[in-house]
Amino acid sequence: MNRGLFIEKPKSVILRDAGDPLLLEHQVRVQVEYASIKHGTEFTVFSGTSPFHGRRFDGKSRLFVEKEPDEPEFDSGIYVGNTIVGVVIETGTAVTEVKQGERVYGYHPAFERVVLAEQALHPLTPPLSAEEAVCIDPATVAYAALRDARVCLGDNVIVFGLGAIGLFLVQMLRLAGCANILAVDPKEKRCLLARKYGATHIFDPTRIDVAVESRHVLGDGADIAIEASGNYKALHQSMRSVRKCARIVALGYYHGKDTELELGAEWFHNRLELICSMPHWGNPMRDYPLWDERRLVETVRQMFIEKRLVTDGILDPVVDFEDFSRAFMDIYQNPASAIKLGIRF
Repeated sequence: MNRGLFIEKPKSVILRDAGDPLLLEHQVRVQVEYASIKHGTEFTVFSGTSPFHGRRFDGKSRLFVEKEPDEPEFDSGIYVGNTIVGVVIETGTAVTEVKQGERVYGYHPAFERVVLAEQALHPLTPPLSAEEAVCIDPATVAYAALRDARVCLGDNVIVFGLGAIGLFLVQMLRLAGCANILAVDPKEKRCLLARKYGATHIFDPTRIDVAVESRHVLGDGADIAIEASGNYKALHQSMRSVRKCARIVALGYYHGKDTELELGAEWFHNRLELICSMPHWGNPMRDYPLWDERRLVETVRQMFIEKRLVTDGILDPVVDFEDFSRAFMDIYQNPASAIKLGIRF
């Protein structure tokens, strides 16, 4: 058996055998020790409200189009998990760089064993830890948003959503020398971490009007808002929380139909700039060719190695693989109980 957590239909997951594929000459088999999931993306797909529900993304036109009648409405066959860390237990005949017994990491759903091309794996060598390796992906998304926001020394920035991406953003904004970092989330556990990472002010949007309070703190709205929750209401509030002609960067994976955005209000009257930050899916960096995805990832990896970015408290909870299904459902039903789910094998 080689199990993974499988989304069989909306709001239903099971541990299911994924099989053990034959090893091709340029591939490597890895016994997984540690893994993590991508909360925003995977819970959006799991909810059945993602843009892919009933539609597909046409790579040529880069449009979402209606599915053909013979295509399933829901994309079943989706395994949960984003990044794995493990030990190489078998190599193909043409593999030259990776050796048996080496610890490696790479992108893959959270299986007990995975097969990946040699080029898709990276060595896990000290001082980079397993916990840091599975956090490279959310930190890369955060760093792309930071660059899209064109943050400068002394800026006042407000961050909506303090999941893993938002918490790495807080750390990066501190490193960038922001004068004030306002962090917004209704979950106390996340707010406490944001304060530890350098946020100067913490706001619970269920208790206060964030836009009004940010003006009390700053004397005006923020220079930049970064919306990292994927919540339409938070995106609207980010538009209310910035000053005239300010910049809003949205990186969340929005789902469902919008019922919160009011584009005729602050967005229109304050002439705000709204930017989507999406460094994947074939999208180039805005400052390409000076920066590309490879350079983005390598820069983030180096920040972890130098301990300028830390993961303390972000991987929460960490559960045994046998508890993966229960933990996934618990977090879906009670998001306040977690920040980023880690899985031990």
